[in-house]
Amino acid sequence: MDIRTDMTMDDVQFEVFLKSVTDLSSEKVYRVFDMLDVDCSGVIDFDGFYLLVCILVSIKDGMEKQFISCHSRTLFDLLDRDADGNISVKEFERFGFLFNLTKGAIKEIFKEFDVSGDEILDYNEFQMFIMACVDKQKEIEAQRSHIKEWLQMTLCTLL
Repeated sequence: MDIRTDMTMDDVQFEVFLKSVTDLSSEKVYRVFDMLDVDCSGVIDFDGFYLLVCILVSIKDGMEKQFISCHSRTLFDLLDRDADGNISVKEFERFGFLFNLTKGAIKEIFKEFDVSGDEILDYNEFQMFIMACVDKQKEIEAQRSHIKEWLQMTLCTLL
């Protein structure tokens, strides 16, 4: 993939790679690219690519919570686009999909963990928030799975 042999990946290479391993839309692919292009150079370096692959593997293996726990500072800094030391709900919503988090789960839990009431999360609030988000999303998915199973059993009974 490193056709220039400079340990970087441009946006086109990045999109081809990410679309081959995920079902993300082009819009979301470019959001991720912009997030990982920390120096605005128009390329992702090896460290950014490695972080992305680690995120994808953690999702595939159902280990999002553990990954986020181990790398919370790195993730916080990436999500804090304006580098003000805080993350707004909008900043987080832009990239929540990376961790299989829906906007609904993010908004609901954001209100709970915004202890100061200023509609932004500092790093400590973020750590608590992200763990709750992952738990909430898993709860939502379990409920959906339970409903789907119930519907299938009901349908089979009717037939």
